[in-house]
Amino acid sequence: MAQPILYHFGASTCSQKVRQVLAEKGVEFESRVVNLLAGEQHAPGYVKLNPDHLVPTLVADEEVVLESTLICEFIDDHYDGPPLRPADSVERYRAAAITRFTDTRVHGKVSGVPAHAILTRGMLSSRTDPEIDAYLAAIPDPDERALRTSLIRNGIHAPEMREALITLARFVRRVATDLALGDWLAGRAFGIADAGVLPYLDRFEAIGLGGLWDEGNGPRVSDWLARCRARPSYAQAYTKWMPAALAETFAGFAQAVRPELEPMVAAAVRAASEG
Repeated sequence: MAQPILYHFGASTCSQKVRQVLAEKGVEFESRVVNLLAGEQHAPGYVKLNPDHLVPTLVADEEVVLESTLICEFIDDHYDGPPLRPADSVERYRAAAITRFTDTRVHGKVSGVPAHAILTRGMLSSRTDPEIDAYLAAIPDPDERALRTSLIRNGIHAPEMREALITLARFVRRVATDLALGDWLAGRAFGIADAGVLPYLDRFEAIGLGGLWDEGNGPRVSDWLARCRARPSYAQAYTKWMPAALAETFAGFAQAVRPELEPMVAAAVRAASEG
């Protein structure tokens, strides 16, 4: 069986979870980096593979596999290595439920709100207005284009921030509730559910949203996060592909907004607990 080809980007959360699943399964892959900051996801050759202009894309045995969760499930089924979905029907349901919740209620237009307001806005701050306009114009989905325009123009003061933070606080409470049943999100071993949730909490902490769990769900979520990061697959999926300079740049953007962001996070946690 030939090595699969993975089109991905180092800092992409969806790329991170697919790389971790590959590492957990022990599958080597041929890397094709798609630089999202340079707009390479819009290149005609790549769009032929992924019409949604997104990463990651997996090409395995001539099959083009899209959507990160489906890619993870494909890898689990297609390659040898430890199974990453529980055999028990209840645990398998729990894994599918938290994964679906993450994909449909958190990813993109929710998790992307603080990420774009802090990180993307910071990365684009050195560009001219015409360059920023061109970056936005290349986004094919009009709703996503409008959302990202608001976040880049307004930063953490964008009108979308409050509801996004409340939703993320509820998400963290959901994660903590599942972890009350065991060490991992579904079953007695690290699996697809853990790989699917980890990139979001890892990113939240990196951009100053650790208060989402420090103010109520702290010990349980923090312990799980530390154990995930201690796995060899974390180094293969995250550290290896995240240049130190980029990580430092992200930390700088987060630090710059921290004084204003922390009260917003605290308010979101309170609102989530009341709702």
